Amino acid sequence: MRIYFNLVDSAEQILDPQGVEVVDLDHAYTEAETAIAELFQEQSSMAHDVSGWRLEAVDASGALLFSINLDSVVD
Repeated sequence: MRIYFNLVDSAEQILDPQGVEVVDLDHAYTEAETAIAELFQEQSSMAHDVSGWRLEAVDASGALLFSINLDSVVD
């Protein structure tokens, strides 16, 4: 299945146009953690300014599968 990782806060959305192919939700969660780590590495200033942001994993229909609050990743 293809999963899309969108970055969302109360005012903005940064949509993932490509997504990633995963075998199940456990694999999707692992890919989400990797994507967050890469994001923080590439955008080091973002790791300090994530208040209110979350990564939402959605399927091709847009249904929310899980969400990770970025605040909790940094703490």
